[in-house]
Amino acid sequence: MKKSIIALIAMVAFAGSAFAADVAEYKGGAMGKVTFPHKAHMKLGCAKCHEGAPKKIEINKDVAHNKLCVKCHKAEKKGPQGCKDCHKK
Repeated sequence: MKKSIIALIAMVAFAGSAFAADVAEYKGGAMGKVTFPHKAHMKLGCAKCHEGAPKKIEINKDVAHNKLCVKCHKAEKKGPQGCKDCHKK
């Protein structure tokens, strides 16, 4: 019983932290910071961006430009695709 309660508490804590950030902000280098509206992307489903269980994705230039963000926006033909659409000084 005690293990079940601990597992339930851990599950609730994880679920809460996964959805806690409505908006994430990244440094974005010389072009300026990038704001990512996580809540707006949640409607796509977690598997669209996350492999396996949802966890924080370490965003860098390669991930943002070639693996996730821009690649998906171009494939879907919507969302920001140009540098200044995402980067703000």
